[in-house]
Amino acid sequence: MADMLRRPGLSRGQKRKPSSVALLAWIIVPILMVFAWKVAILVTLGMLPTLVALIIDRRPEKYAAYCVGGFNLCGLVPWVVKLFVDGQTGIALQHIMINPFSWLVIYGAAAIGWLVFSWTPELVLRMTAFRDRQEISSLQKRQETLVEEWGPDIIPPRAEEF
Repeated sequence: MADMLRRPGLSRGQKRKPSSVALLAWIIVPILMVFAWKVAILVTLGMLPTLVALIIDRRPEKYAAYCVGGFNLCGLVPWVVKLFVDGQTGIALQHIMINPFSWLVIYGAAAIGWLVFSWTPELVLRMTAFRDRQEISSLQKRQETLVEEWGPDIIPPRAEEF
């Protein structure tokens, strides 16, 4: 039973190879911490909603982290660019950190990511149900035209009649 639950391609005792993204992160993050520590502070504090989504999402695919992280990053990028433009000074970081509007944009974008993540399944379900109703209506109209053309003898007997 445990063999069926294991991911395909990995045998017992075999470790997964790190992805190239993870390897790149292990290289870039220390460099960022040394040379652009102000940006690292802003990114770390700004991406906290993504970290929370990564921790609380129990699915192995981590869809919440992808959705929230994408929106969170979109809200964070303008402030990181502003920090680079202003020269990565402590004053520039302080202006961003004490500005409530910057946190509203950063965390508001993450909140929109949570809304998209939570509403998408319901939206897809409703759209699928609507499409199915339209398909049923179209097939019923087609059936009516066939019955008019060929007569009622082409309708198969229902299972309840047997």
